[in-house]
Amino acid sequence: MSLLYVRCCMALDVASRPITVGVGGFLVRDGRLLVVKKTYGPWAGLWTIPSGYVEPGESIAGTIEREVEEEAGVVGRAEAIVAVRNLVSARVNDTFLVFTMSHVTGEPKPDGTEVSDAAFLPLSELAASVEAAPFTKAMIAKVPGTGGFRRDAYAPPKSVLDHEAYLLYVERAKGL
Repeated sequence: MSLLYVRCCMALDVASRPITVGVGGFLVRDGRLLVVKKTYGPWAGLWTIPSGYVEPGESIAGTIEREVEEEAGVVGRAEAIVAVRNLVSARVNDTFLVFTMSHVTGEPKPDGTEVSDAAFLPLSELAASVEAAPFTKAMIAKVPGTGGFRRDAYAPPKSVLDHEAYLLYVERAKGL
């Protein structure tokens, strides 16, 4: 083993990196995807799915429902986890879960702080748009038609764990 390899691997101690969990919402209504233009980050100014980080004491489903409403003014319900993205670098250890969502109410309205624009845009238009972020395009190509992992009714015995955010997601058998 080379000294360079040892230094590189020892410097990148994944266990010491901040661990974050983010979520994104894939909410389609009438063939149109809810997208936002963030005002910051690597995809600033491009159409992306609404997203954000889990806050202390918050469930992953609660996080994406909150983020969609905060960023886009739309009320949606988390349905299934359809994708997981993980990034481990010298700075972060980030896991990102993508949920499909159902539309409950509301029309897109950007928050004006984190998001400069919000809209329901046709999936086919976004898939070919230079204004859509690469990850958004990847999700458009892969998510429609997937079943994903859905929230299960399981709850641990209250005498052992009493947490609102203790949720179990499982893949449903085909046809259910």
